[in-house]
Amino acid sequence: MNIKESLKIAVKCIKANWMRSLLTMLGIIIGISSVIMIIGAGTGVRDYIVGLIEDMGSNAVLVSVDATTATDKDYITLDDVTNIKSKVKGVDRCSPMLMGFGRATIDKTATEATAMLIGVNSDVQFALTNTCEYGRFFTDEEYEANAPIAVIGTNSADTAFGYTDVTNEYITVSSSGKSMKIKVCGVANIDALASSLGGGDGMSKMFSSGTDKTVVALFMPCTTLTQITGADANLSNLFVIAEEGYDYDAVGNATVNYLKSAHGNFANSIYTAQNMATYVEIVDIIMSVLTAFIACVGAISLIVGGIGVMNIMLVSVTERTREIGIRKSLGAKTSVITLQFLTESIILCFIGGLIGVTIGVVGAFGACAIIDISPNITWWLILVALLFSSGVGLFFGIYPARKAAQMSPIDALRSE
Repeated sequence: MNIKESLKIAVKCIKANWMRSLLTMLGIIIGISSVIMIIGAGTGVRDYIVGLIEDMGSNAVLVSVDATTATDKDYITLDDVTNIKSKVKGVDRCSPMLMGFGRATIDKTATEATAMLIGVNSDVQFALTNTCEYGRFFTDEEYEANAPIAVIGTNSADTAFGYTDVTNEYITVSSSGKSMKIKVCGVANIDALASSLGGGDGMSKMFSSGTDKTVVALFMPCTTLTQITGADANLSNLFVIAEEGYDYDAVGNATVNYLKSAHGNFANSIYTAQNMATYVEIVDIIMSVLTAFIACVGAISLIVGGIGVMNIMLVSVTERTREIGIRKSLGAKTSVITLQFLTESIILCFIGGLIGVTIGVVGAFGACAIIDISPNITWWLILVALLFSSGVGLFFGIYPARKAAQMSPIDALRSE
């Protein structure tokens, strides 16, 4: 008997007891689907978080002020930003990060929206992973002149205008009783960064009306932002980019030391410097380990499923004892009987693996759709899952197959 004949017999036996076969495959289906869903969705979440940090500037150091203990004199000023860039050794560029909220009116369509305003200078573009998709970033001269100009987020542009290339369009921004017509000079992928800096959707909803669901993210000169909001330029965060060849951690610590010296608070740990590249590595490791751990827990059901396969194959051997006796009396070798039952066990688990992969892929896309991210499911993951399920069938099918093959033909023929 060759492999082709073994496959035919195996498929025929599975069809003859299709309900029992389906229940037997249930453990395999649950195990494979859970592993695929967890790894696919978990890897997608990891990629999203890492991408978000990289968008914030994986080549930059984020210097922050501890708002829980800081007083007014401890906050970073725009003069500090200028001095850090010129006086701290190893600093190539430095940008403030000032948050503000207001109301936005799209001049072209009269659409109302919540304006999420981030005050920066032109140096921030060198901390971002992606440059402007359309248009340009504002210049140092426009920053110094308090120019009414801004870079809008790609998603914000599409939501507010209905298309993405909105360069040279105008948005009227209002806050604290003041308003200013802002010209869009560029479009960049800054929406996720703006949302993370602004405290997410919950913070933006505090500044929106009950019917307004549109949020427009704008990067504008910090000096222009203070004019619109009327707030002082007390900064809680700034981005520092090191010169080529300098260690980012060392530059971050030097910046913190300058701020302590400038504000006279050496005794307090008010300022912290966080290397964004380190964040990327930490998040990548944590998410990878967490995903692998949960996937291993999910894989336990594969072991349970394998035990179920072994159990049902032992039942099958018992039911087909006379068949085995007839085959052996007609000259079937031990290897032929072994191959027949092993083939049936492997096919049973392989079919369960196919169903599990299908459910897992659909489940991963469904789970990720809820949080609006994309799962990361690769062909090698699907291939490994199918090979692993077949391996479970092979491992747990060996004992029943050997038991069937080692039967005595006389004893088997006597069986009722």
